[in-house]
Amino acid sequence: MGEQNTLSRRAFVGCAATATAALVLGAADPIQAHAATAAEKKAEAEAMMAKLNAMQSKLQEASASYEEAMGRREEAQAKMEDAQNRIDEASTQISDLQEKLGVRARNMYRSGSSSFIDMLLGATTFQAFTTNWDVLNDMNENDSQMVEQTKELRADVQQQKEVFEAEEKVAAEEEARAEQIVAETQGLVDEYEASYQQLSAEAAALLEAERKAAEEAERRRAEQERERERQNHRDGDNYPQTVGGTAVSRAYGEIGKPYVWGACGPGSFDCSGLVSFCLSGVYGKRLGTASSFTKWPRVGNPQPGDICCNSHHCGIYIGNNQMIHAPQAGETVKVGPVQSGMIYTRY
Repeated sequence: MGEQNTLSRRAFVGCAATATAALVLGAADPIQAHAATAAEKKAEAEAMMAKLNAMQSKLQEASASYEEAMGRREEAQAKMEDAQNRIDEASTQISDLQEKLGVRARNMYRSGSSSFIDMLLGATTFQAFTTNWDVLNDMNENDSQMVEQTKELRADVQQQKEVFEAEEKVAAEEEARAEQIVAETQGLVDEYEASYQQLSAEAAALLEAERKAAEEAERRRAEQERERERQNHRDGDNYPQTVGGTAVSRAYGEIGKPYVWGACGPGSFDCSGLVSFCLSGVYGKRLGTASSFTKWPRVGNPQPGDICCNSHHCGIYIGNNQMIHAPQAGETVKVGPVQSGMIYTRY
């Protein structure tokens, strides 16, 4: 039975595991930053994976149907073989009984009829005579009945065998159809899997190309930033002698004046009021607040006259990590260290 099937049970039960294992390849979710084309290709791959999963489910169903058909065919064949065995047994019984009857008839009537007569005439009484007669009749009748019963059994079993043969034929046809469905479905699974692998490879190649393009763009941006820094440094070489030098001179001129919140000179200052005066040279003119100064153009190589600032305080940078500022109420404008976390911006 097993050698006649072109597709074994083990092969079809393993179909699901094989296809599922193949899906693991390329299943990682790549980073999608700046990869529109790669994202589209990945979407195609994911759509193909969905089709592959659906076809895999059909393959599992087809494999189960094939298993059931094989089981039904084996059951029908087993019943048919059992019926044939019973037919063979009944035929053997009939042959044996017929042989015994034939031997007995030849012995009684052909080879030695005297034995039959002797059995009857040897009775010493009439009762014994009639008894022997009945015994002989009963033996022949029992033998005949047994032969008929055995014949009837053989005929009944033969009919059952024909039914089982019909069932086996139907089961074989179902098995063949299920086998064909499994083969066709497996072909589609293989086709979809190949398409998915190709799409995944294309998406990975596009992602790699876009990654390299992004790296190149970042390299160019960094180079441009370094060039701007170099330009700022060159510009900063003259800054202390122009705007920067003037701002520092004005800041030194206000040292010792008291801190008053909201004041912009001339007699007192708060931090942003002092910075505004040093940059503009006009008392009472506020150019901004400490927080707003953080949004001015930053410098990577601070020069005297630049602004030291964070979200709540500011001062005029004078070099050597020192600044002139109006610290807080109760203090005066003075020189002090640039506070940790401050940034440098330029007017």
